[in-house]
Amino acid sequence: MRRAFKESATRFTGRIRSASHHSVSPRLLGWSIVVGVVAGFTASMFRLALQTILHAIIHLYKYVIPEHPWIVAVAVVLFAVLGCCIAALIRSDPLIKGSGIPDVEQRLRSHASLQFPWFRVLWKKILGGILAIGPGAFAGREGPSIQIGACVGLGVSASTMTTRSYKRELVAAGAAAGLSAAFNAPIAAVLFVAEEIYSRFTLKIGLSTFAAALSANAVSSSIFGIEPVFSLPHVGRTPISAYWSIGVLAILLGVLAWAYEWTLLRSTKPYDALHLPLAVRALIPLLLTVPVGLLAPDLLGGGNVTVTTVGNGHFALWILLTFLVVRFAISQITYGSGNPGGIFLPILTLGALAGASWGAFLNLQHLWPGDTDATALMIMVGMSGLFGAVSKAPLTAIILVTEMTSYNLLMPLGFATLISYLVYDAMGGKPIYDALGKPLKMAALHPSD
Repeated sequence: MRRAFKESATRFTGRIRSASHHSVSPRLLGWSIVVGVVAGFTASMFRLALQTILHAIIHLYKYVIPEHPWIVAVAVVLFAVLGCCIAALIRSDPLIKGSGIPDVEQRLRSHASLQFPWFRVLWKKILGGILAIGPGAFAGREGPSIQIGACVGLGVSASTMTTRSYKRELVAAGAAAGLSAAFNAPIAAVLFVAEEIYSRFTLKIGLSTFAAALSANAVSSSIFGIEPVFSLPHVGRTPISAYWSIGVLAILLGVLAWAYEWTLLRSTKPYDALHLPLAVRALIPLLLTVPVGLLAPDLLGGGNVTVTTVGNGHFALWILLTFLVVRFAISQITYGSGNPGGIFLPILTLGALAGASWGAFLNLQHLWPGDTDATALMIMVGMSGLFGAVSKAPLTAIILVTEMTSYNLLMPLGFATLISYLVYDAMGGKPIYDALGKPLKMAALHPSD
């Protein structure tokens, strides 16, 4: 019986290995899950640290500093020390500068070696990100999380002989896992890797990133819960008569996207023109958080607090426009400094503020049909529209905003679909439309007389 079982198992695995191009090695998927768990835990700890520090900073500005104003002077001195620490980290390893996504993108798209000092980049990116983003700087956690995940993927791929042939796939899987853990958005993470980072889709990349993203999301959900990142009011069905207003907002978002790209690509020039040392560059974004924290502490950070606050409040149009201008300017200054931090969440926040401003205008002028509030819908449209335009990854933008703003079934649907796919594939199943088309193809090649 043992021999029969062994022969059956051999035939079963042989069937998997000899399957068509629609199959992926179970070994790759197994290691992708390992990458997803490790990267998901690492990125979640990074997210938890930033979240804890930001909440403490907002509490400090709201409740402690009004009673003890001298703390502001202490904060400025502390920020100067942090600036020196961030500069020292960047000087020791320039790979940790900025978002980290462009570096991962270039490595995955090129045919050059993926090798880099992953462990050194990993811990320095985490430390630098906490120091640079934690005090409330206008930078996001998602870029560093993607780079952190890529580092984990490279580390796993180098750990054993069985993983070295899957280096590119595991680095991509780690990138997806990092984004999934940062936003609780596993489906959007897979699409972002395919649309933006890797720039093309292959089955190996697709399934390895899928497995890693789902695993990472399971880890992050166990830590942060299943609540969406942005808690916004329920949005009902949008009447057809309101679509003109969505179209106008979309045009405005396209213009804003162009302005964002134009200024971001030139954001380092003022620093270069002034020949500022790294420590001063690192200090400027931190100092800019002080007046913002004193006047509007909910504006601090990457933007998730801002979006939730604006979406659940009733702000005057001029206040929303002021928020938009302030966040736009300081976000560009922050990125230009080279401090570790992403632009993903700041872009979403700018889109949300643009949408909220337009929604407030519609409400003020009574241009929205019925008695409902246009703000929540326009916030979601703004986030999706601006990010989809700037990144040129529209599918990612749509799925991302869906996953981040509502309770949805994308996670359980993805989980069930992946498992059913793997079972069907292991049993030798073929894509049904390919199988149906094969007799037609054979008949075309060998027509009867």
